[in-house]
Amino acid sequence: MGANKFTGILALIVIVSTISLAVVHDAVSRKVKDFAISLDNNTDASTWSATPESLFDGNKNMKLKPLLGTMSGAVALHYQGPRQTVAVNIEYWKDGVKTNYSSGMGTTFQVKTKQGDYQYDGDFVYSLQDRYDLNGTVYSELVYAFVSESGYASTAVRVDKPVGINITREMRMQQKEKIPLDESAFVWGLQGTDKQQMLSYSSIAETLQSAKWAMVVRIGFNEINSLRYMPRI
Repeated sequence: MGANKFTGILALIVIVSTISLAVVHDAVSRKVKDFAISLDNNTDASTWSATPESLFDGNKNMKLKPLLGTMSGAVALHYQGPRQTVAVNIEYWKDGVKTNYSSGMGTTFQVKTKQGDYQYDGDFVYSLQDRYDLNGTVYSELVYAFVSESGYASTAVRVDKPVGINITREMRMQQKEKIPLDESAFVWGLQGTDKQQMLSYSSIAETLQSAKWAMVVRIGFNEINSLRYMPRI
């Protein structure tokens, strides 16, 4: 999907100067554990897959890397099933508990297989950027896009980081994951602390359980709030 990711890189650069959407949070406070996942290399008719990839293929497009920063990347998505929408939730966690969430920008697709199922093969590409408001205060903004052969959709979300969080670290997918069709997956996250150190584990879901503060992006091929959340730990 190299051509798609190049389009995605351009989309991220363009969107930086054109759109900034603030996240509006619903008031919730409940502990939510992630679902069980499989790490096989094949995707069958009952699952969709998310695979972390480099945003840059070798030395191609490397000249654009300074424009995106170090916290940028891509996740390849493959889906075949009855739904034609990629849904996104932006979630905030504190001390292992999900405290706020809102719906992010998703995308729809029209491609169908010969069997009549909808099919999506594309990339979720992202870049975390530092910004300055009119008062000169620094804040972070997550710029992301969905890119496929049919085109792309992109947006930007301001990161609602609490006062006192002075150290942050990116949380990335580490390997390909197979997810049941009616479940969702964490594809990216940012954790932070007011202490001098943070813990990181092999998955975003596991890291969330010990994070002082975190923002994560959850993707599913359905309305996220109707997807099942199954115990992972």
